[in-house]
Amino acid sequence: MLPILPPILRSGTPDLPAVPRWLQGWIIMFLGPILVWAETTILRRIFTTTVRDHPLVRMGLAYDPAAVVAACAAYRHPEGTPGAPPTFTLEQLVRAEIVRAWAGGCSDRELAWHLASNLVVRWFVGLSLFAPQLPDHTTLARFHGWMRQHVPDALFRDVLAFLDHVDPEDAATTPQIVDTFAMQSPVAPSVSAAVLLRDLTLRLVWLLRQRGPASLIAALDALDLTPFTQPKPARSAAARHARLQTTVALVARVVTTVTAHLDALDPVVSPLVLAFLADLAKVQADELTTDDAGVVTERPAKERGSRRIASAVDREATFRKHEGSPAVLGSNAIISTTRTRIRACVIVTGCTPDSVAPAAVLQQQQEAGAPLPDIIVMDGAAGWGKTRAEVHTRSDGQTSLVAPIPQSGGSDPARFSVADFQVDFARMTCTCPGGIVSTTVYPSGSADGITFRFRAPDCAGCDEYAQCRDPKAKPTSHRTVFISDYHHHMREAQRVNQSDEGKALLHDRWRVEPTIAWLTRYQGCRRARCIGLAAAQFELSQACAVRNLLSWLHRHARRAAA
Repeated sequence: MLPILPPILRSGTPDLPAVPRWLQGWIIMFLGPILVWAETTILRRIFTTTVRDHPLVRMGLAYDPAAVVAACAAYRHPEGTPGAPPTFTLEQLVRAEIVRAWAGGCSDRELAWHLASNLVVRWFVGLSLFAPQLPDHTTLARFHGWMRQHVPDALFRDVLAFLDHVDPEDAATTPQIVDTFAMQSPVAPSVSAAVLLRDLTLRLVWLLRQRGPASLIAALDALDLTPFTQPKPARSAAARHARLQTTVALVARVVTTVTAHLDALDPVVSPLVLAFLADLAKVQADELTTDDAGVVTERPAKERGSRRIASAVDREATFRKHEGSPAVLGSNAIISTTRTRIRACVIVTGCTPDSVAPAAVLQQQQEAGAPLPDIIVMDGAAGWGKTRAEVHTRSDGQTSLVAPIPQSGGSDPARFSVADFQVDFARMTCTCPGGIVSTTVYPSGSADGITFRFRAPDCAGCDEYAQCRDPKAKPTSHRTVFISDYHHHMREAQRVNQSDEGKALLHDRWRVEPTIAWLTRYQGCRRARCIGLAAAQFELSQACAVRNLLSWLHRHARRAAA
């Protein structure tokens, strides 16, 4: 059995064999060439026998990240300026980031371990087997943070340009399939509103004690924050209720104290403090209610706000609730892919509805200067008329959205729907399936559109009465038909979906699912490594770039085998 740790050389053990001193001198003189020869021999033997089909080997031979390295040039201080010379090249750091995405979005320490122990990784990054120094986790974290802040999509855009050169695909005429999935935040939600308010307040106080004016620091020191700094466990309902009252009162005193000194804050600190104050107010508005006696209680679950803050650490994360799945605290990841590559990837906060996905990917492609697709395909979440109108407006009529038309809420599929009524917008008339024409129209007070009314005498004796009216409706009641402002978009969508081309596009929508499976299972996109939407966006972009390269390598290998 192999020992857990390699044996350590004892004191006095020679580093070289017992050879004459003159031979040791010759070895030292030619040590550099000898090590290069040894490294070349070892790598040649490994790459020609064992790992020649390794993804990193094939990626390293096919893709050159020179454009990404050039985009990161500002990371180094200019030549001739004070500062120590760099230990590692920019290309080595960029390649290390590619390894990170390939290794499932691993941590800085895990990446450093790969660089120290994996020969293929070291070859890909460009580190010698006998390198006297390797990048540690702090060096890797520093470059990762800089790249996230300054060039978050450099690798993704360069890989797309590379694939468009070696494996051309007309971006304008190739349909794109859009879908979403949850990317969980690395933090856990607070257990209660009182705990969340306490944590937010303590973070605000810590910030002000570090960077606030002396007058504000003195005012904060005068407050008794013991209930927050030394909280006692609340094991009963009465104790939790009392803790909530104490928490809200103490938060109010802190907010009042800070608000009185806002004018004295540094311009850099002021936006941070205002954001904390806004979050404290939002948490209380979303989670709590106060009765006439001033007693504070938590709202029922159904009455809480939609964009709820659930963590004081990651304040941009919100809950994403998808059908049939538990709520996930984090972000909503959106990708737009063709059969061969991911064309766009966007991160929005978790509570953002899936219906914004088509417009979001179009906006990202517009900002990158990429051509917009003629067709975008998505599931029923994007099937509403408002979403179709947003796509039409965002693309200036260039892009069409193909998606199933969802069933209207509360409507009976056995009875006539809006699609069975004919509307003449020029004359402002609506004709029912029975041939009755209504000219009674008025704006809707709760939605974007108008409502036509068919009076009870007009419907009496109609052959289509049973299929048009609700069986529970009174004979004297009116029949109303709501026509949204996006009615023409829905009618055009119905025509496209019933065509052979539309049916084929909807049938191929499944092709996005394997891509999402690869991203979440093998590229680390199920759970973000860092907090914040910017960090999640960077991790998703890096993962999609590597996924595009791996997919192209798989296609290239299949074509070569055929």
